[in-house]
Amino acid sequence: MARHFGRVAGLAALGALVAMTVGASAADLSPVYKKAPPPPLPAFSWTGFYVGGTVGAAWTNADVSLNTVNGTPALYNPIDIPTLNAFGSPSLSQTNAIFGLKAGYNQQWGAWVLGLEGDISSFHFSPTVANSGNPFITFPGTGNAQISTNVQTSWLATIRGRAGFAVDHWLFYGTGGVAFANVKYSNTYRAFSPLGSGFDVEAASASETRVGWAAGAGVDYALYSNLILSAEYLHVDLGTMTTAAGVTTGVGPANATFNFSTKVTSDLVRAGAAYKF
Repeated sequence: MARHFGRVAGLAALGALVAMTVGASAADLSPVYKKAPPPPLPAFSWTGFYVGGTVGAAWTNADVSLNTVNGTPALYNPIDIPTLNAFGSPSLSQTNAIFGLKAGYNQQWGAWVLGLEGDISSFHFSPTVANSGNPFITFPGTGNAQISTNVQTSWLATIRGRAGFAVDHWLFYGTGGVAFANVKYSNTYRAFSPLGSGFDVEAASASETRVGWAAGAGVDYALYSNLILSAEYLHVDLGTMTTAAGVTTGVGPANATFNFSTKVTSDLVRAGAAYKF
């Protein structure tokens, strides 16, 4: 009896041991379920067309240079011509707000981006400088010469290539191309004639669509897949416009000529936003 009971107890203990071993093995073999990481976001592509607007400021300068040429008979003493030229050669400067529209296309190869952009902006520059005094060192004491000079622009357009390096949603680029603007020049002059009789009078005006160049650098940031913000600096050089007018006196036709050259440059800083298709 005791022997039979011992066998039963042994078999029970062995069964329990086998069950525990199988359970532990099954637990070791059960798969461990972990949450899969989210797929990586696709890299932003700069390839495509875009349209947008810009706003900023322009620091513009117009340097006017006068070159006086005597006729026959001479109206001015040659000694006085350098001081007369300086008298009629002002520098005009002004700071203005600018705003405009832009459109372009980018093509991306790896991290490199090439593109073409065109824009047109308001460009209201219209300072006037008036100068008075006596420019004639051989005719002292009069102090009666006056010259007033005005230079105007109303719009500015550029067509520029762009080359940049992309770092995901950032694009750092340089840019350069052609600039266009309408430039207007006008002046009036009146002085007691040192060698003529009465007063000398001169007036000149010209309007010309200037073709120059623009270059600068900037950075674009893709805030969303279709919204691009930008900050940009441009230097614009519109070249030199020439204007000529004869000086008339109270006793005869013009016998001197005022030749004016006007060089307009501007530095632009502007921010922008564009929709990318």
